[in-house]
Amino acid sequence: MNFIEELGTLALGSRIKNLSELLIRDMAKVYKDHNVNFEPRWFTFFQLMLHRKEVSVTEIARELNQTHPAAVQVIKVLEKKKLIFSRKDDSDHRRRLVSLSRKGKTLAADLELLWREVQITAEDLLTESAPDLLDQIAEVEKALTHKTIYQRINDRLAQSLIEELKFVAFEDKYLEDFKELNEDWLKTYLEITDYDKQILSDPIKKIIQKDGKICLLVSRDEVIGTFALQKISDQTCELSKFTIKRKYRGRKLGQRMIEHAVGEAKIMGFHSILLFTHHKLEEATQLYYKMGFKDVKDQSDLVDKTGRCSMKLKLTINQ
Repeated sequence: MNFIEELGTLALGSRIKNLSELLIRDMAKVYKDHNVNFEPRWFTFFQLMLHRKEVSVTEIARELNQTHPAAVQVIKVLEKKKLIFSRKDDSDHRRRLVSLSRKGKTLAADLELLWREVQITAEDLLTESAPDLLDQIAEVEKALTHKTIYQRINDRLAQSLIEELKFVAFEDKYLEDFKELNEDWLKTYLEITDYDKQILSDPIKKIIQKDGKICLLVSRDEVIGTFALQKISDQTCELSKFTIKRKYRGRKLGQRMIEHAVGEAKIMGFHSILLFTHHKLEEATQLYYKMGFKDVKDQSDLVDKTGRCSMKLKLTINQ
């Protein structure tokens, strides 16, 4: 067993790549031994055009699981060697149709017997070593079509971080994280007002020293989310500066943060939580409704100092 085998599934992509390169290298030798000017990477293109007669570049890329640029690259080589020709589709001039030329068809006919021997050899190999390999490859491809390895890795990394989440109280060392998260959210969805700048530049003076609280959602020293509870009266506080880092959105962290905010508000002795939202913030507003917040019109003690919000919601606690 060599080192790459010892790595096991960690080197899955490398193992598959090495196997592919081994097969392609040997096929190149076979073509060379038979004095045929043919490259293994052309094979699937030839077969597709033999079966479909004429296909578009987009269809070639889709049918052969190729990127469009990769398909175009091979097509250019084959066209230069006069093995194929292309034309514009009569019904759609943006669509390019490709087919084998007479030279290409002659070459394919000359290779038919050789390809048949290759197929029999491959079947013998699989019978000897892995009869279900093609079915297993199809299952892996199907799974990756449903969810790419990129998505799977990112999901696992995110989940591992989520499993180590904790809420911490604001400290001076978190000032830049607090500012960056809220500025990013505001720039994306609304705008940063002078009032926002005042709060974000000195949250200790503007929130904490006025009997409020700021909490941060942290995992492995990375600040993922923030929210603030600003005192309005002895009975009521405002939930504000509520945001989650982009890459962690859509993982029900917002619900967890609201639950924690409610718990903190109860400990602080408040009887209700108010918040401002905007009709543009559909997902956030739906979350607030889900967590029990309701529209209010007559809460005169909560004034929108930003001038941008269009909706006021209230959640009653500590009844």
